[in-house]
Amino acid sequence: MRPFRRHRAALAVLLLLASATSKGQTFALRTNALLPLLNVGAELPLGNRWSIGADWYYPWFPRSSSHKNCYQVDGLSLEGRYWLGSSHESGDDNKVYRLLGHSIGAFTVIGRYDWEHNYKGRQGDYVMGGIDYLYAMPIFRGKLHLELSLGIGYFYSRATSYEVFERGGNGYRDKNYRKNVNYFGPLKATVAFVLPL
Repeated sequence: MRPFRRHRAALAVLLLLASATSKGQTFALRTNALLPLLNVGAELPLGNRWSIGADWYYPWFPRSSSHKNCYQVDGLSLEGRYWLGSSHESGDDNKVYRLLGHSIGAFTVIGRYDWEHNYKGRQGDYVMGGIDYLYAMPIFRGKLHLELSLGIGYFYSRATSYEVFERGGNGYRDKNYRKNVNYFGPLKATVAFVLPL
């Protein structure tokens, strides 16, 4: 499967967030340590109580030349977040608390995957959405933030199956195999390092 082509859209959203920063706003870059170096995200506060964010996940490991195994996922996540507590009330004195503390959010993710093991694989597009709880705290004297979150929601995918019949050969799709995957439950966990800018 060719890499997820919507990665340009993910980069565009991240650049849009970066360009939307205005005087007095804190823009933040982040990465989820549970997928080290395989994702990048950005978040922009909209006042003291609200923020919007986008993350691009790309653990897209190249297929081996034998075509025996393949582990590839690509996805773009968008979220809106409401920050809780009196430290997020309006006022210039509370700007230092932006993107810190307790918050609840809603997220949606679109993406594509290709999982192959021992010459047999499944691939497809997916979409998921849900709600999450996040806690962010300053670390290294406030130079970085640490975000911890858990989320639940709904996941949908339409999967197709394929098989590689000879080492290094092409994959042949099983035209009779189509499986709709529906799941509701835990979907999201992050331990993210955040760099406020």
